[in-house]
Amino acid sequence: MLTPDTICDGPYDCRRAVRETVKYGADVIKITSTGGVLSDSATGLMQQMKDDEIAEIISTAHSMGRKVAAHAHGADGINAALEAGIDSIEHGSMLDERSIALFKESGAYLVPTLLAGKTVVDKIREQNFLPPAIREKALGLPPIVMENVGKAYKAGVKIAFGTDSGVSAHGTNAQEFLLMRDLGMSNSEMIAAATVNAADLLGMSDRLGTLAPGKEADIIAVSTNPLENIEALLDVGFVMGAGRVAKNTF
Repeated sequence: MLTPDTICDGPYDCRRAVRETVKYGADVIKITSTGGVLSDSATGLMQQMKDDEIAEIISTAHSMGRKVAAHAHGADGINAALEAGIDSIEHGSMLDERSIALFKESGAYLVPTLLAGKTVVDKIREQNFLPPAIREKALGLPPIVMENVGKAYKAGVKIAFGTDSGVSAHGTNAQEFLLMRDLGMSNSEMIAAATVNAADLLGMSDRLGTLAPGKEADIIAVSTNPLENIEALLDVGFVMGAGRVAKNTF
């Protein structure tokens, strides 16, 4: 949650902000190491947090048992976060060969959020209501993202499923699978990204991500085999959360 207490300027103030955020219950820390597509300013998508600020946030969070995720589009901000020990990069739009090497060296996850980019472009084309600064950043990004994330996938970077909802509407999250398929990912790899890998990234593999005795019984069911057709996941007929049925249309 963004509040005056979670905005920081300079490494020591960033240390304070992490401590403040954890004190009031944060399970994970997320930073914006680069500019954002939906930021209504013409300040670009490259690094906007300094290296010492990023490093101080990560060091402080890790010392308190919290993982850190970085919103990052530009390669310089991606690489600065990876060099400082970030746990995951959300978006990763302009990652480069150095980024790929750092991902593999550190074991950090890439969370591509492909659906967010597509959603913004679709909205611009359908309604054209977004300010010029946002339109300019958004329209040219999706092909770059697909190319770069595709390279990362082929190089063996660990990928976890995420959508950046509600940029895209909650409930449409499974559309992310169709875009991941366009990267060349197999159905089993995509499903693992949303289950095994996501649980690992969250540090919750002991409770989530696989079906095993003692785990939380978070289960969905679909009418056909998603290993044969990933589009089966677009229509989920059964949902169980922590052993309690939340939906059953079968």
